[in-house]
Amino acid sequence: MSQGLEIQELAIAIIAKNLNPTVINPDFLKYTGIIPADWELAKQPVYTNGVVQIFFTTGVGIIAQANNVTILEAIGAKPLEEIQISKITQQLVEKLSQVEYQRIGINPRGFITFNSEAEAYQYINGRLLAPGSWQEFEGGKVNAALQLSYPLKRGILNLSINQANVQFPDKVAAAILFSGNFNYSLLGNTPIDRLQDLQHIVQNWQDSLNTFQRLLVEKFLPSTEAQRSISVFPPMAKS
Repeated sequence: MSQGLEIQELAIAIIAKNLNPTVINPDFLKYTGIIPADWELAKQPVYTNGVVQIFFTTGVGIIAQANNVTILEAIGAKPLEEIQISKITQQLVEKLSQVEYQRIGINPRGFITFNSEAEAYQYINGRLLAPGSWQEFEGGKVNAALQLSYPLKRGILNLSINQANVQFPDKVAAAILFSGNFNYSLLGNTPIDRLQDLQHIVQNWQDSLNTFQRLLVEKFLPSTEAQRSISVFPPMAKS
């Protein structure tokens, strides 16, 4: 039997021309007010092969490389008013307003847990996929993952479904991981128009997250689990 859906992480990925990742560092983030001055690094920043990785003890991370930047936050254990990703993203693109922004992805990730790996395996291979001889070959069972794409009124929702193990403080649980990607082209005829559209999407990040949760609850969870999945921000675990 599976447990209710838990939303684990949210990432905002932005594609832009002329984005120089080397300008993004802890001092820049603090001096410009993008992050609070008292935030502590979870580990030393990484600068390798043109990729910048900065992670803070608050659960927020920033990964930048040529022409794209991703802001991510572990959100599961946080009250709604403590989630920082929208504010940080808006301030970052405001400080880098000379960059020509092109696309944005709102990428939530969540999971449901099971009592055993056999139950998690059966969820994909018995519930989502039709049984058949193709599921076994030369004595071995197939390992399956799904890639789905839903055209929406605005943008596309891509959904990946994979079997995984989730690490809790006291145990490791078999799980199914749902990874979403809301892929939005920025609207407008000028860079300023596209920047404003980007800010609007970021400001309304909860709309994307709620759509992601509604899809999973309505289409992928049994009714008993769906009834338990009424909170967008249940306790978090790390995978």
